[in-house]
Amino acid sequence: MLEIYFNSRDITYKSLFGAVQSNSIIEFRLDVRCDAPVTAYIIINRRKYQMQLENLIQDLSIFTIKTKALPKPGLMHYHFVISTPYHTVFYGNQPDTYQGEGTKYHKDPLDYQITVYDEYSTPDWIKGRIMYQIFPDRFYKESIIKSPYWERIYHSDWYEDPYIEQDFPSKTMECSDFFGGNLQGIIKKLDYIKSLGVGVIYLNPIYLAYSNHRYDSADYMSIDDTLGTKEDLHELCNEALKRDIYIILDMVFSHTGSDSIYFDKNKTFNKGGAFNNPHSQYKNWYSINEDGTYDSWWGIETLPNTNETDPGFMSHVFDSIEQWLSLGVKGFRLDVADELPDIFIKELRKTLKSFDPEAVLIGEVWEDASNKYSYGAKREYLYGYELDSVMNYPYRNAIINYALGSINAECFVRQIEIIRENYPLQSFECLMNMLSTHDVSRILSVLGGKSSFENLPRLQQKNVLLNKKEYDIALKRLHFCLNLLMCLPGIPSIYYADEAGSQGLKDPFNRRTYPWERVDMQVFNMYSSIMNKRHKDDLLKYGAFSIVNQDGNVIIKRQHGKEISEHIFNNKDLSYKEH
Repeated sequence: MLEIYFNSRDITYKSLFGAVQSNSIIEFRLDVRCDAPVTAYIIINRRKYQMQLENLIQDLSIFTIKTKALPKPGLMHYHFVISTPYHTVFYGNQPDTYQGEGTKYHKDPLDYQITVYDEYSTPDWIKGRIMYQIFPDRFYKESIIKSPYWERIYHSDWYEDPYIEQDFPSKTMECSDFFGGNLQGIIKKLDYIKSLGVGVIYLNPIYLAYSNHRYDSADYMSIDDTLGTKEDLHELCNEALKRDIYIILDMVFSHTGSDSIYFDKNKTFNKGGAFNNPHSQYKNWYSINEDGTYDSWWGIETLPNTNETDPGFMSHVFDSIEQWLSLGVKGFRLDVADELPDIFIKELRKTLKSFDPEAVLIGEVWEDASNKYSYGAKREYLYGYELDSVMNYPYRNAIINYALGSINAECFVRQIEIIRENYPLQSFECLMNMLSTHDVSRILSVLGGKSSFENLPRLQQKNVLLNKKEYDIALKRLHFCLNLLMCLPGIPSIYYADEAGSQGLKDPFNRRTYPWERVDMQVFNMYSSIMNKRHKDDLLKYGAFSIVNQDGNVIIKRQHGKEISEHIFNNKDLSYKEH
């Protein structure tokens, strides 16, 4: 007989929960029940340490060991080795790698993880708020402002579908159709946004760019003319602040547009762009070959990659950061953070925090950010000197899969807990939790079972809408998911027009205009009620968090002071109860 028990989430067995600060003292406990003498070891980052026999109660051996966390940020990987006169057994992480209670192995155990970080803080002002994400061209327009640089297609009908490849006169004009949403339009709708309980607005890129998505920046220091002016942005920040709303911007530094003042492949600007000028002040920003080919983002020629560690590039973009902060912006979302070198993010953070210590920096990371590897390197996002927090796609996936019945309550709880365990608390508290973004299908379409259509040609995706039966079940699932989203720690983020009942699969159909005159009031009333409940509930905003699976129910408890609330979810009947 050999029974072994350890639980990484129980402070009886690991004295400090989750991620730890460097040089912290951690005490581990391992329980072994065996009818023969036992010796136990812990293997930490491949080094073996014998554990002490703390107590022997009949056939139960209780082993402990105190160890110091790494002296500087990094990951500690560990498992246990148990030796008896008859055999050696290993005890490690579960096969799903979600930690908690472990399992026995005869060889090659999976390691547990502890994230070690340097002391740091994250902005308190953002914690507990609700975020509202706006794709600027598609939200609201006051009037059409045409660009002086490019021939653009301007939709005269706000409710037209965005163009797809075959709608454009030529391939070079793709993504050049605009509906004219602008900063003044957002200002006009601030009272509407505030009525939803929103405290943060996240804007997709607003700087000068050729495309409607503006991820192909043409000038980091300028606002796209179709959106407005720097004065408009300053007014937006001031008017939002009057309503206790802060503005954060999307920043794209891994690449620029080929049609930019920096690269200027098409000679639009004639200001010494790197592509046509070997003596350009921007030449070291890019990797351009003698034959005219160049390194580009995922091979897309309109998005030449930048050399982010070039001193000239860093100086310029850090100047832009300070400029936007001086206009009233309160932070940034870093596009494709896994394609930005760690040294770049570190230096960007220094610039940001030296200008405004309370400005927030959130990274686009799709996986567990604590152990992310990209381009052959272990990333350092949450070590205390890079990001404040990240987008929380793992929670989005867990919520949707639970609502669809793809995973059960136990699996859902484990997927929630692994992020809580792996992330430093200060970053966990300001995770950007969302159901939709500009990069994924609209949540109503997903919950109506339309994800399987995402790989269809765009012309066919265009007409993928829910029928009455699909809509009814999607609505029930949406109510379930929204309540679940609002009960989790972090910053719930709502993608514009989700609350209006918008549907749509991948880009550009998830970027349709806000249907101001065609709002689905059933969906809107649901969002408004649930969002405002969260906005007014200190337990949900700031309360300590626990989550368990109990008899197939997910039970979430939030405690703030002496107040406790209990939230019970069951995906079998999509029920939600609060006590």
